Amino acid sequence: MKVDFHCHTNASDGSLSPEQIIDLALEHEVKCLAITDHDTTAGYEKVLGYAKANGIELISGVEISCLWQGLTVHIVALDFDVANSQLQNGLKQIRELRKARAEKMFQKLSSKPNAHLQALPEKVLELVGEGIIGRGHFAQAMIELGLVNKAQQAFDRFLKRGRIGYVKPEWPELEEVVRWITAAEGIAVIAHPKNYKLSSNKLNLLIEDFKGAGGQAIEVVNQSRSNADSIGMAQRAHRHGLHASLGSDFHRPEHRWRGLGWLAPLPKECRPVWELFHPSISEMISHSNSC
Repeated sequence: MKVDFHCHTNASDGSLSPEQIIDLALEHEVKCLAITDHDTTAGYEKVLGYAKANGIELISGVEISCLWQGLTVHIVALDFDVANSQLQNGLKQIRELRKARAEKMFQKLSSKPNAHLQALPEKVLELVGEGIIGRGHFAQAMIELGLVNKAQQAFDRFLKRGRIGYVKPEWPELEEVVRWITAAEGIAVIAHPKNYKLSSNKLNLLIEDFKGAGGQAIEVVNQSRSNADSIGMAQRAHRHGLHASLGSDFHRPEHRWRGLGWLAPLPKECRPVWELFHPSISEMISHSNSC
């Protein structure tokens, strides 16, 4: 059975509506999906009925921003109680922090005498719509305004630490975010651990602190082919006694290197994250994959 436990809609910084994500899951034969928008469950909640009507098992998901030793880390929460007030109040707090950070970024960027940068706030807000604002919207707006050719250039020239548009994030700490997830009876997963560009020792420290806080899984697979990163992360999950998740981190169709459900299988030594899901979903996936 094809699964994907990490993707985004236009409820955060993806380009497709939640309904279009379900349609794409059908097209790519993904049978079990988690919509994990940044700091909101709105996209998931919007299409619960639509997913069920189309035979897609949709599990609750969200990708939460937090800090660990001053570094921004993303934790994916899976299969939790969406109505949990502790989690939802925490997500609301982060959304307010995002708005405040974006305002500071607008102020800094518009101070530069550049007509495209002066037009940036309007373009960013157009892209955000009713979603959750993030630096990805700034990067996409810069592409559409002709300031840069691709997102990485936007970060390198304007948005990363040391550049004019950088504003230090003020997310909650890792331990607090994991507490929210466990309070909602969910599974906390370190998202795309290789993206943080940590040394091997520092990554191990992150994993140890995450597990100590109650975290249960690492995102091991996020590409269509098995590679050294996924094999190494599988070994880390095994060594630290954590389960393994997999997700494409799909945002938009024009990113042709990253498709919904385009995922290599988990390495054999992994304990799959779905073992921790509610029994009906866990059994369904396990039975399908054993057939």
